[in-house]
Amino acid sequence: MGEEKQTRSGKLRRKWIITISGFVIMMIVFVLIDGTFLEPNNNVIGNFATRIVEWNFFSDYLTFYGNAFFNIITVLAILHIIFHGIKDLLLVRKLQKPKN
Repeated sequence: MGEEKQTRSGKLRRKWIITISGFVIMMIVFVLIDGTFLEPNNNVIGNFATRIVEWNFFSDYLTFYGNAFFNIITVLAILHIIFHGIKDLLLVRKLQKPKN
């Protein structure tokens, strides 16, 4: 039973290291690409994505980058990390609860 908990915690720790390092790498790439000729073109992406980008919430309140597509991807990545954090926290609490 103890080995199983150590294996689960090791897998959980590895998953979080990969998630956070991927997020940091994505932010570094966005910083390097933002404002250059490499950033995505709004006209080529499509109508649905363009309407989301032109929404006032992303253009007024969330201005991490000059390109609105980078802002949307950043928000989705942050939400992904938050939801998985809550799930993993509840899972760890469930595993630590003693069985009667």
